Amino acid sequence: MRAALIASAALIGALAGGATAVAGSPRTAQSQTAPPQVGVPGCTDDVAVRASRELITFESRGRPIRAYLYTPRGEVNGTGIVLLHGGTGFEMNSILFDAHAIQLASRGYRVLLPAYFDTAEPDPGRRTVTARAWRQAALDAAGELERRAGPGGGRVALWGYSRGAGVAVDAATGVGSRTPVIILAAGGGSADGDLDGRTLSALLLHARRDEAVPVRATQALAADLRGLGAMVEVQGLDFDGHQYDLPTWCDVFRRTRAVLESRAGG
Repeated sequence: MRAALIASAALIGALAGGATAVAGSPRTAQSQTAPPQVGVPGCTDDVAVRASRELITFESRGRPIRAYLYTPRGEVNGTGIVLLHGGTGFEMNSILFDAHAIQLASRGYRVLLPAYFDTAEPDPGRRTVTARAWRQAALDAAGELERRAGPGGGRVALWGYSRGAGVAVDAATGVGSRTPVIILAAGGGSADGDLDGRTLSALLLHARRDEAVPVRATQALAADLRGLGAMVEVQGLDFDGHQYDLPTWCDVFRRTRAVLESRAGG
């Protein structure tokens, strides 16, 4: 896992200046005998890479927000995904999620990973202000995906890990949201919004003995979402702790795709 993160870090640093097609491009070799391919995190169900990545900016509350945009190079399935990073921030989590995002895009999803801290840095003394700024950044990221999709826009799901899970909940349950699906990994806390008659499906994933987000916190969030009228499923992961290993991340994104595919089929 450490080697994969180092390789992805080198890759993202090299690409920070603009758009790059990644199908078949080499990545920093982990060994001389089996150099990995860009966008292949090492999951057993990886597909051939057919996607591009570019660093873009969009506006939220008058501020430029950096984001990585992942675009399919083949057929587009009409669903967009906003990936909301955890508390370690955009730089660290873009390394962690890069290859998984490319895999999603290679399967036809448009993916946007925004640096929502660009709207407001974490500030314990201004929690409400920063939460509102992050919520709006998530909604504006979804709007950016819809705009780039063209007429009709397609559907956009919000996906969040740890702190990003809370941002996803705030955005999905707030006024003006059109989000039909949220997928949360290591999410907990409360949901205080209002669906206002909208349909919302939520998948909450939790590990065992998560030292940062206990299982009871995930269950409490699930209860709040159900109280708002959302359709909620809670699933356990075969892992202990908050910082998931590679097989667990593969499982998280496999379940993410399963939810989105089932919703598309419905």
